[in-house]
Amino acid sequence: MTRKSDEAGLEEQPIAEVDRIRDIIFGSQMRTYEQQFKRVAGQLDQINKQLDELKANLGRQRQDLEGQILKLREATQQSQGEMERAFSNQLAQSRSEFTQGLDALEDEKTSRSHLGDLLVEMGTRLKQQGDISDLLGQLGKASAKQPK
Repeated sequence: MTRKSDEAGLEEQPIAEVDRIRDIIFGSQMRTYEQQFKRVAGQLDQINKQLDELKANLGRQRQDLEGQILKLREATQQSQGEMERAFSNQLAQSRSEFTQGLDALEDEKTSRSHLGDLLVEMGTRLKQQGDISDLLGQLGKASAKQPK
């Protein structure tokens, strides 16, 4: 056991001497480098912390924006639905008014076939009798009977 400890002590001596010589030659430079490395490591830690904070902030902002987008999308869909219903109602009302106007026009005018029959009758009476006064009276009665 003494022999092994003596050998270990002999091996440690040259290593310790090399470290001492290195410290004498490069000691001040090594301490400067170590200080710079510690400072850079501290700056990297701060930068990493700032990056983590920025990531967290961006995540919150993204969630906020997604919520706003969802609300806007829902509001847009609701407005679109309301506009479609209003347009459909206006279209139905316009169609109804158009149909009523068309029906009124058809009620007020004399149908072509009825008018044609009257003209044929008038022509026949003119050829036969030459007097159309009673035909004009019948025409007045016929137009009064026609539904409006």
